[in-house]
Amino acid sequence: MSVIRRIWNNDEEGAAYDMHVHTTASDALISPKDLAKYLNKKHMSCAVTDHNVISGVKKTLEYADIIPGIEISASEGPHLLVYFERYSDLETYYLDKIRDKRTLCPHLATKLGTEEIIESAKNAGGLVIAAHPYGYGIAVRGVMKGIITGVLPESAADNLDGLEVLCSGLTRGCNRCAENFAAEHNLCMTGGSDAHVLWDAGFSVSVGSAGARPSEMLEEIRQNKTRVAGMERNFARKAVQGLCMTPLYIPWLFPLLYTHMQQHILRIKSMMK
Repeated sequence: MSVIRRIWNNDEEGAAYDMHVHTTASDALISPKDLAKYLNKKHMSCAVTDHNVISGVKKTLEYADIIPGIEISASEGPHLLVYFERYSDLETYYLDKIRDKRTLCPHLATKLGTEEIIESAKNAGGLVIAAHPYGYGIAVRGVMKGIITGVLPESAADNLDGLEVLCSGLTRGCNRCAENFAAEHNLCMTGGSDAHVLWDAGFSVSVGSAGARPSEMLEEIRQNKTRVAGMERNFARKAVQGLCMTPLYIPWLFPLLYTHMQQHILRIKSMMK
C-alpha cells in the first residue's frame, strides 16, 4: 500500500476510482449525467456515495460503470462509506436498514448509531470504510474523531474494513493520522475527493490494476492491493465548495440546527465524564 501525494496522472498505469463523490440526489451540484461525462474525460471512474440515499447511484449507472455506494450519517455524527459489488445488494440493504431511519434533515444524520451501521452493513456484505476519520472542524464527522472526543468507545473502530486515508476535504495532518492508524492496524485504505462540485471529482482516488472493473476494484481494496493518490484541497477550493453547498441546506435549516445541537450536547456530555 502506498500513498502518492499528487493528483493522479491519467496517463499512468492503473484504474483510478474516486471513492467518495456526491450527486444532486443529496447535497451536491453534480448531476449523474455530467459526472459520467467528466469521469470519461478524465479516464477514471468513481463510487457514488450520496448521503443516506441511493437514487444518485441508480441514475449514474445509466451512464457509467461505477461502484454502488452510500455515505451513512450516524446519529452521533460520524459518517460511514459503504460499498457493494451490485446495485441490487445496495438497494436491499438501503430499503431494509437505512430508508426508514432517516431524520427530518435527510442528508445530515440518521437514527442509527455508528456501531449499529457498521454491523448491519458488514452483515449485508458491504465494504465499510470510515469517511474522513479525523474530521471535520469542530463537528464529529469521523469515527476516529468520535473516539478521541469520547463520543464513541474505542471499540467503534474494531469492525471497520478500512479508513479513507486521503480525503481531499481534510487537512494533511488529519489524513496522515488516518494513514498511520490504518497501517498500524492492517486496515485497507481508500482515497476520495468528497466532491460536491464537479471540478473537485477525481482530486483523490484509489488506484487498482489496469482495467479493473468496479467489483474487481472493491476486491483489490479489500485485499490491500490498491494505492491511494491525490491532494488536499486548498482553502479557496474548500470555501467555494462550501458556498455552493450552503443554499442546498436552507430548506432543512431548523432540522439541521436541531441535529447539530443534539450532537454537540452529546460531545459536551462526553467531555464532562
